[in-house]
Amino acid sequence: TAHGLKDLKIFVPEAVIMGNAATLSCQYDLEQAALYSVRWYFNQEEFYRYVPREAKPTLVFLVSGINVDLANSDATSVTLKGVTRELTGSYQCEVSEDAPLFHTDIRSAHMQVIELPKDDPAMQVDKKVIGVNDNFKAVCTVGPSYPPANITWYINGRKVSKSAALAVSLVPRCSLPCPRQVYKTPLQRITQDAFEGSTTYSSLEIYPHSQVLQGFFQAMPKYQTSILLLCEVSILHVFHKNVQQRIGLSNAPPTTISPNLLGLEGSKRYANGDPDNSALTGAAQCSCSAVGVLVLAVATLAAAQL
Repeated sequence: TAHGLKDLKIFVPEAVIMGNAATLSCQYDLEQAALYSVRWYFNQEEFYRYVPREAKPTLVFLVSGINVDLANSDATSVTLKGVTRELTGSYQCEVSEDAPLFHTDIRSAHMQVIELPKDDPAMQVDKKVIGVNDNFKAVCTVGPSYPPANITWYINGRKVSKSAALAVSLVPRCSLPCPRQVYKTPLQRITQDAFEGSTTYSSLEIYPHSQVLQGFFQAMPKYQTSILLLCEVSILHVFHKNVQQRIGLSNAPPTTISPNLLGLEGSKRYANGDPDNSALTGAAQCSCSAVGVLVLAVATLAAAQL
């Protein structure tokens, strides 16, 4: 019965951070056969060979960007030092058994080298307190990375889903994954820009009566007075960071001022109960008081003359 090479398996990191070391390994079963060689390739170009019969079993070939750590490389694994972005690609392990059959098998796997953003993510919101009839917008940004980061929004730990939204690309004729995507429903809009080499950002816009916020407002004031907004930034499985901000909820009715007081027709509504022309309001009240004092003085003078 012939025995030989079988069960060849390759193990390559799915993602590794730029500048770190990466160990690639090959597992195989030779049964009763002897090993002739193990060869490693990057995008079809050989960079490492192990031949146990040779006086110097390891051999390294010059391939741009690849720096083999010989002290940590052998018949089953090869270690690369200080990987760069250019080493993202396909790696192949080829194993051959010795004479007389020289059976050969090869497996391949992909490795992604990640360049992390230099700064932590940041969030900006247009309102610190929102009412049931308010529009609300938040923007989350993170610095350049490779590949571009993915940004996900959460409210009180619950993911703001994009699955039910209509995805619309704002970049003409872009190929997937598109650098800019907009996920929109009648009451919600999520935009994400992920252009390579520039800041990645995502905006969350929620319109009045959105289902995302309705439940929180219905629970006020006994159970809910604020929400926790969080944006999570991730790059594959090796980078996860988030930034969060608490947003107040208000059911207070809008403040209105009598049109008679301002001498205007109709009424005026002021956001957050703070008139944007309080000086004008104050001036109108002082004018009314002054007229009253003048009328009282004239009446008193007339009575004295009589």
